[in-house]
Amino acid sequence: MTTTAPPPVRTPAGHGSSRVRRVAAELLNEAVVLLASLLAASIVIFALLAVLPGDQAAVMGGMDATPEQLEALRTQLGLDRPLWLRYLDWIGGVLSGDLGTSALDGRPVAAELGEKLQVTIPLGLLALLLSVVIAVPLGVIAAVYRESAFGRSVAALSQLSAAVPTFVLGLLLVVLVALPTRLFPVQGFPADRWADPGEAVRALILPATAIAIGQAAVLVRFVRSATIDVLMKEWVRTGLAQGWPLRDVLLRQGLRNAALPLLGVLGLEIAGILMGSVIVEQLFALPGVGGMILADVGNRDIVSIQSTLFVLTALVMISTVTLTALSRVLDPRIRRIS
Repeated sequence: MTTTAPPPVRTPAGHGSSRVRRVAAELLNEAVVLLASLLAASIVIFALLAVLPGDQAAVMGGMDATPEQLEALRTQLGLDRPLWLRYLDWIGGVLSGDLGTSALDGRPVAAELGEKLQVTIPLGLLALLLSVVIAVPLGVIAAVYRESAFGRSVAALSQLSAAVPTFVLGLLLVVLVALPTRLFPVQGFPADRWADPGEAVRALILPATAIAIGQAAVLVRFVRSATIDVLMKEWVRTGLAQGWPLRDVLLRQGLRNAALPLLGVLGLEIAGILMGSVIVEQLFALPGVGGMILADVGNRDIVSIQSTLFVLTALVMISTVTLTALSRVLDPRIRRIS
């Protein structure tokens, strides 16, 4: 029996250009919101670090520093200036590409942060890729077999995985995979970084998997809900009743319809991946941003902390807006009417 797909939706002449203009206006509005959000984030980060207890001058001066020496240090660091002037100096430098200088060793924060991001960004991208590879097939299977014991087991397992802390998953991978097989290093990263890409990727596989499992657990539920929504559409149910192959429905409609909103969800997942990286980098002794932040917090290196946090916040916000914009550009309804 032959069946035909639903007829394409026709739009009135001139409607397409107005829709494109509306989408362009929305994207411009999101860009403005992004800039405002980055400004607000910079104020919040600066204010929170400014009111934290402790004295950076006392940390640098040590136990034997005299009050006069501490006062001189505060003047040298600019801590005696009004907060609003210190904020303007800092954010002005950030906008010009100068993230400041570490008060402890005099090293430019941008140089150190760039070095650490060579580990953290590939770790995050690999974790994001693995989470999608794990979540999409499991989510589709859980949707198709949602009434069976297998489908319920996949849904329950995803909820359980989301509740397990990342460091526990990392320890389990070390005990169950790294130690018995000796295929992956337990700790450390190549000293020459990416000179040998194969060794560098091997060092990141287990940490990225530990992060990806928790993030995939969230995505599985999203993919499952999106796939069920497609399968419950009236025209899909009618087509299946008339003999449409389920595989074609999933490949041509289910995954395509779920992919667009999935891009927006992935933007939110990036924040969770960065938070997981801080923990995992310590567990696997990776020289990434996580260790840098913890060291700076212990040394109360305020300039380095606030610049690093702002860069990470900006990466998350920009990624989220970019993925949202990409989902709109790839939306077949927009492409059809443009």
